[in-house]
Amino acid sequence: MKKLLSVLLTLAALAALCVPVLAAEENGEAPEKAPVFVRIWGKVSPWEGKGIYLKNDSGDGSLDQVVVHPGEAPAVDAATGLPLDLEKVKEGDTLYVWASPMMALSMPPQVNALAVVGNVPADAAAPEFCEIAGLPTLAPGSSIDGKDAAFPLAGGGTLEVTEETAYSPWRTKQIVGMRDLLPGSRALVWKGKDGAAEKVLVFPYGYRGYMTAGAMPHGDKLVCVFAAEEIQELPYKTMEGGVLLAPIRTVAEAAGYSVSWDKNRGAVVYDENTEAVFYVWPGDDVLWTAELGEMTLSAPCLKENGTTYLPIGDLCHWLNLYLAQG
Repeated sequence: MKKLLSVLLTLAALAALCVPVLAAEENGEAPEKAPVFVRIWGKVSPWEGKGIYLKNDSGDGSLDQVVVHPGEAPAVDAATGLPLDLEKVKEGDTLYVWASPMMALSMPPQVNALAVVGNVPADAAAPEFCEIAGLPTLAPGSSIDGKDAAFPLAGGGTLEVTEETAYSPWRTKQIVGMRDLLPGSRALVWKGKDGAAEKVLVFPYGYRGYMTAGAMPHGDKLVCVFAAEEIQELPYKTMEGGVLLAPIRTVAEAAGYSVSWDKNRGAVVYDENTEAVFYVWPGDDVLWTAELGEMTLSAPCLKENGTTYLPIGDLCHWLNLYLAQG
């Protein structure tokens, strides 16, 4: 299960995000959403500490200097789409980095990279890092195996793919295609002049599956998808404010977990190693994990007619499922 990153926004990034939000609220408009990812780029500069120090001398953006910690993030050669050896990156080389807008409060600010791109040809634009947020809009008469589609992206916008789009996997020999762009998938995209994807580099899927609620091709249902298996018509509850709750056992067991009832802890979810992932008691607005302790829920746990429910957002998070746009 993924660890939560406990970090703070840098003052510069925070200012850049807050100004348009406040202006929108004063004008009676809907505030803009904070970005899902931040793209940082600059030249590799001397640095005595850990990580890669980038300086952006173009004046483009509020983060003109940042220390990047690549970690296990994919590092990609933009010219070939192959792995980029960061140990061979030298002073003066330009790197493009995508990271969460949450950064360590330091000078210079520091980020944990989600993707790093280098060796961008002088006459070409850098590829774009993106996350698929939901199911695609297909061309009329097409299917998921079709050629033309528009995928909604986290943070807004769409990824347009056509029959000319080429797909490649990251560090495997698997054959990938449009069908592998699942909600929650992350990719690097090289675009043509028309804005459509010419090449998509698909990174390994980081979730057990995904859940979506809302308008689906087969009607308004709560749907979970795990690999090739699809669960439809899950029992669910709609609470005040439109919060949807899904059954813990049904979803967790389909995702490969086991669930039991404990008279002292309530519903307990175990992983494949019989380690407790979390436990929760009906009526409580918190759940407990061995690693993080007590964690607040977006709405209280509910038990009705022998079935225990959690808000779908919380359930997806703790079961490592992607909550897709409906």
